[in-house]
Amino acid sequence: MDTLIIYDESGYVIFQGQGAVREPIGIPFIWVEIPTGKRIKITDGIGVDVSVTPNVAFLDDIPSTEMELLWIAQSETNTTMLELMELTLGGM
Repeated sequence: MDTLIIYDESGYVIFQGQGAVREPIGIPFIWVEIPTGKRIKITDGIGVDVSVTPNVAFLDDIPSTEMELLWIAQSETNTTMLELMELTLGGM
């Protein structure tokens, strides 16, 4: 979904919104399509790179949740157990 980012001359994010939002008049803004798994990276309030033309938002990967990390660990454990079972049963 498109996200409207309103920012000042230094790239400081004043507002970000989605849906039926009105484009501002007279202040800088950009529309950004944020890919799945990404988010706007804001450091000290700065979220827009104003050193390039056209200005672009800084994007960052969304970190995995604790549940996702546990699911990955469980999957790796299951794979290792299956490999050990195959080695054990194959050696008989």
